[in-house]
Amino acid sequence: MSTAMWFDCPSRQGRTEQLLEWVQAVGRSQSPSSLPLLIFAATGDRRLQLETRLRATVGLTATYQTATPLGFIQQEVELFWPWLRLSQAPNQVVFLPSESEQVLASQVWQGWLNDESLLWPGTVAAASVRRCLDLLLLAGLAGVAIPEIPQRLQAVLPASLPPAIVPALQTWVDWCLARGLLSYGLAALLYSQDLWPLATYRDRLSQRFSGCYGDDVDEYPALLLPVFQQFQAAGWPWGGTFNPLGRCREGQGADPEAWQAWASAIGGESPVRRSGSVGLSCWQPALQASLETADGLDTAAVWSESPFSSLQTVSRGQLLRQVAETIAQAVENGVIQPQEIAIVGPGIDAIARYTLIQILEKRGIAVRPLAEQRRLPSSALVRSLLTLLAFLQPGLGLHLRREAVAEMLTTLSDGTIDAVRAGLMADVLYLPQREQPQLLPVTAAPRWDRFGDEAIRAYESILDWIHQAQTEPSALGQLEAAAQQFLPRDRLSLADTAHLRRLLEVADHHWQLQAVLGTAPEAAIAGRFYSLVMDGTFAADPFPESQWQPPIPAVTLATLYQYRMLQAQHRWQFWLDIGSPLWERDQPAYYGYAAFLRHPPHPFDPVEAAQTRLLRCLADLLARAGDRIILCHSDLAVSGQEQAGPLLALLNQVPQEALAGKAGC
Repeated sequence: MSTAMWFDCPSRQGRTEQLLEWVQAVGRSQSPSSLPLLIFAATGDRRLQLETRLRATVGLTATYQTATPLGFIQQEVELFWPWLRLSQAPNQVVFLPSESEQVLASQVWQGWLNDESLLWPGTVAAASVRRCLDLLLLAGLAGVAIPEIPQRLQAVLPASLPPAIVPALQTWVDWCLARGLLSYGLAALLYSQDLWPLATYRDRLSQRFSGCYGDDVDEYPALLLPVFQQFQAAGWPWGGTFNPLGRCREGQGADPEAWQAWASAIGGESPVRRSGSVGLSCWQPALQASLETADGLDTAAVWSESPFSSLQTVSRGQLLRQVAETIAQAVENGVIQPQEIAIVGPGIDAIARYTLIQILEKRGIAVRPLAEQRRLPSSALVRSLLTLLAFLQPGLGLHLRREAVAEMLTTLSDGTIDAVRAGLMADVLYLPQREQPQLLPVTAAPRWDRFGDEAIRAYESILDWIHQAQTEPSALGQLEAAAQQFLPRDRLSLADTAHLRRLLEVADHHWQLQAVLGTAPEAAIAGRFYSLVMDGTFAADPFPESQWQPPIPAVTLATLYQYRMLQAQHRWQFWLDIGSPLWERDQPAYYGYAAFLRHPPHPFDPVEAAQTRLLRCLADLLARAGDRIILCHSDLAVSGQEQAGPLLALLNQVPQEALAGKAGC
């Protein structure tokens, strides 16, 4: 059997199953002492899911190591850092998340930002910094050197570029290398320009792995192509699965055309595809024809017996309530289960998320919002820990308000001190001071006995802990001790656990970074940390989908990008805000991404690219729908303006929602 595999097929056609069978077959032909296979997945969540399926399917028949593209690149640069670092650089690296990268780059580039030589036309300083850092990542993932970036951009998107972009990026790279700082963009650049060209490294790679496979390589950067090509040239196991309807990360560094062109050029054994369509894929030609027919008259008859229906209102508030009510009635009548429903839209704003969750949860229906990233201080738990830190580290008292102290007392007492008592305590027992605010003994309050025995004991417990913690000089140690004392993990929800974990990760990174950048008083470091978090610099990472075990019977709420990356399928899909123009622009894309593709389009037409993405997105959604698709439209958007999006052509052809059972394909 050939060990080369390439499986190119649309969504839900068994790509991952074929990959698992291939790995299992390769494992049977290997000896127990064989080197492990390197197996890639597009994202961290998918890697965890693939790991679980590998253990269940492959078992001990093959040894393997899983990784994501960016994770592998970062790991390799850190592993071989001694080969890459400057003579004066530290022996170890500190990884920079995007938030810290933005803050530090703004400081390093302050001179160029002040004289506007690094500002992009029509953008503010923060947006210009982010765009430059994104271009560094795109260049690294494409194997493009920094001096080539302006030429690449001007070839695809003729526009004026900041004159300082090349020296600024080179200065940033040198500044990070000298201090042992590593971001995803810098790791990609080092891997492509310095590590991969080393023959010694390529030999080491062959001595560590016996082959490599990738699931959904349409989401991978071109930077990984040489890795696969090396194993292919040596005749070792290699392979990949490719989804022509996927390409969700095209625009964020992925280069699907490069992968498909390489596979087509060298060939690979392709398993037999499934016959027939899946989901509602058979309606894709009719849907495309309707979008291309301006008046819809030629195709209206086709939709009369289709699985499509619509919900139409004047205001968006009415639409959200009608969507929630339609779902609630269907679930209560036993027509469908919550976990069989997905609400997808080009942008799920906070109002829509709150409205849908509130209405459905009042009807006893859980809602699972995907990748719901919020600012860290949106969590009362996080705010309370930072308020507590202000009582432990000097100089933070200026930031405190009585309302924050009252919230801290309620949160850290796990509700033993209710909101009313906490407010009264904050009024009479909180002593504001700029340098060292204090909580007074409970007996300092007039008629303190009216607080109640339980609330008094809880307050005194917090006060005693503060006095003991003041002997610990490290603010990081104080935060960790407070989390263990007041927020035991077994009493927290998954969301609260994610917020707490994220806060401690950010704190640990902040103190590591400050140690690299130079000595500073502990109070100054704590003050900087307090300001960064409370200013919303860091987002609360959502907990991985793999943690939803067992699967929660909940309605899925997601943007188009989130839903497609999840690779799920549901019986019913509600397409929210189909009148929005964002349906053509929902897929995140970095500025100028087309310039860094291996085969860039000439000329690049953003309008044509958006239409192509839209058709691919709709075909992917159809494949993931089982029985029904409900188009949801309000005449007015959140802003009060009339909507005129690309999918409005379907409304005149699709009947109003009646929830009657209709056939699928």
